[in-house]
Formats: sequence, C-alpha cells, structure tokens
Amino acid sequence: MPETPRFSVRIESIRKHYDRLSLFYRAFWGDHLHHGYWNGTESASRAQVQLMERLAEKAAIPRGARVLDIGCGLGGSLLWLAEQFECEGAGMTISPVQARMAAAKAKSRGLGGRVSFRVEDADLWRPESSSFDVVWIMESSEHFHDKPGFFARCASALKPGGVLACCAWLRRDGAVREEDRGLVEAIGTAMLSASLDSLSDYREWMSAAGLEVTTADDITRQVAPTWTHCSRIGRNPMVKLAVRFMDQPTRRFVQSFPLMEQAYAQGAMAFGLFAARKPRA
Repeated sequence: MPETPRFSVRIESIRKHYDRLSLFYRAFWGDHLHHGYWNGTESASRAQVQLMERLAEKAAIPRGARVLDIGCGLGGSLLWLAEQFECEGAGMTISPVQARMAAAKAKSRGLGGRVSFRVEDADLWRPESSSFDVVWIMESSEHFHDKPGFFARCASALKPGGVLACCAWLRRDGAVREEDRGLVEAIGTAMLSASLDSLSDYREWMSAAGLEVTTADDITRQVAPTWTHCSRIGRNPMVKLAVRFMDQPTRRFVQSFPLMEQAYAQGAMAFGLFAARKPRA
C-alpha cells in the first residue's frame, strides 16, 4: 500500500483554530464551512448547497431521519437536513465556540427542539450502537488520526439499513509523486490534517467496517473552483489586515489557499464523495 502522508497535529491546535476563526468563517464564507459543487457559473453559496444536495441524493437521505453530523462546524449541514428532510439529530464539534454558534442559529430558525450540538473529540467518541439513521461527515475526517477505527465506530452507530454520507479532501490514488510531495506536505500542515489519504483508502476502510459502499466518486473538477473563491477572500484588504495580527498557524492557513488551487490543478490532491450503507441483517 502506498505510504500515507501524516502530519503532527494536536487536537488543541484544531480546537484553537476553529475557536478563533469561526466568526471569520461565517463573515467571509457563510454558515457552510465546506467546498461548493459547481455545474456552471453559480455563486459560491449556491455551490455549497449543491454539494449537500449531491451528497444527500447519493446517500438517499430518508425523510425524518435521525442524523449525527460529525465535525458539524457552524451547524449548517444539520440545519439544512432538518429543514429539507425533516431530520432531527445531533452535531458534534471539537470547538465550544462552534457549538454555541450552531445552537444559537438553530434556535433562531426554530429548530432548537429538533437538533442539538455538543463538544466532543471524534477520535475519542464511543457511540451508542444502532442509534442513528444517518452519520454525516462533511470535510472533517481529515483531522482524525485513526480513520479505520473511526469508520468502524460510524458503522456501529448506524442502525441496520442506515447510511454513512461523507465528503473528504484526498491525496491522489497511488504513491505521492516526488513533484507533489512538498505541495501535499505544505497543505497537510497548514490545514491541520492528521493525514491525507486516498479515495481507495476511504473505500477500503468503509468496507472493512462492514458497510456496503454504494458511491465513491471523485468530484475534484466540480469542487475545484472553491479555492479560486477562497484565494479571492484571502486577498480581501480586510482579511489581509486581520491576518497580519494573527498567529503564525493562521497566516500559514490563509497562505495555503492558492496551494490548494495548484494541488487540484496538477492532480496532487482530489476530493471524494462517499455513501455507504449498513446491511439490514
């Protein structure tokens, strides 16, 4: 198996990142802290909704499902699922700031009685068996150290017939090319990733957890414009001024936006969309 790029990232660094920057995320990127899915010339906000729509379609999210959103950010996905599919459930984040912001947003939209948010480390999470119809993971697994164990716990959390819905940043399948190595290492470090894994890795881990993988799509081309928009945000005078007064990891994070554009363009990085179902018996 090709060697996986791994990075030294501490959970405290990830928590601090989201605690400090969530207000900036909301101000400049909106309630959905994830890529967009472009079919044409849509706005970034519309493209973000289209990525959720695509994942929900591939996962065949049932109406009224009980959902666990792992790495829920500002609660955008869970609130969208509650509004579009009449779902209920819980969101889990490492950031107390995000949990408070998500809960406030749920209350303001009249959804406080159907969804809740809590602070929990996904690497330490031990779920109650067969407790959710859907486990939703929108671009958070990149931070997790033990991904095979994590997907095994997801499978345990799902009810029979339940579905895992996941989007993730990936490295290219196969060995990291020498010309890509520095770029991948810079991105992994700046983005606080524990490791950058391949589409094949994710598919194998889900299968090993006992799930039937129904979708494992490379949608890099459709999501790549995300980083054109992020790079534009990084050049915003207000952002440039604010970043000057932030710590070195935050400056490195913002400076990595053009690197993501480059990595997608040269095939060093990819983006995967997955759906995997737990057998009924």
